[in-house]
Amino acid sequence: MVKATINKEHYACSVSNGSHDIIVDEPVELGGTHKGFAPKGLLMASLASCVAITLRMYVDRKEWPVDKIEVVVNTDTENGEMVFFEEITCTGQLTKEQKSRLEDIAGKCPVSKILTVGHEVRSKVL
Repeated sequence: MVKATINKEHYACSVSNGSHDIIVDEPVELGGTHKGFAPKGLLMASLASCVAITLRMYVDRKEWPVDKIEVVVNTDTENGEMVFFEEITCTGQLTKEQKSRLEDIAGKCPVSKILTVGHEVRSKVL
């Protein structure tokens, strides 16, 4: 469960999962106060961090020599649909085959799966 609460301050939103709190906001040019990630940026951060964690789990299990993993996520629109582009940098000695395998594994992270399969959102105002 995640709960977002917004009061009258445009558009700073407190978000909590019961254990951790963050601020999500819009940039000043969109009327916000720029106190935290914008919602789209937070979605991109979720994808980038999920891919990085998934890859770290995989390389650790395989005992591959990777010191650092960096994942940069950008978006663009193609044919009216949002496309996420991931650039993954692994610091260490990897073969071409290992890098290819990591590209496959990146698409298996839970957030990637959510974003690539159609899902329904149901809203109910109480």
